[in-house]
Amino acid sequence: MKPYIELKGASGAVYRYKLAENGDPNTTIAGNYVYVDAKGTVVYAGEANNLIDSKARWSEAYARHGATWLYTRLNVSGASRADEYSDIVIALQPVMNQGD
Repeated sequence: MKPYIELKGASGAVYRYKLAENGDPNTTIAGNYVYVDAKGTVVYAGEANNLIDSKARWSEAYARHGATWLYTRLNVSGASRADEYSDIVIALQPVMNQGD
């Protein structure tokens, strides 16, 4: 597991995400997050006003899609958080985001 990963959005922008130690984002700040499997594939991307909420779909991601790690990126601005989320989902098409 890497302490940081860089994800490229559809726009070409690169976003740096930090590993949440022990699967705990350990912050109540707003941001974006991703669940990553053992192969390094993003299986879910999300955004939250409080990163504690980033664990909401973890059990599903773990059980159904082999999620292994949670990575977060602090992003307080709601507009830029939404833009980043869309950019990542369009580029990576995480399996759990299909139909969103």
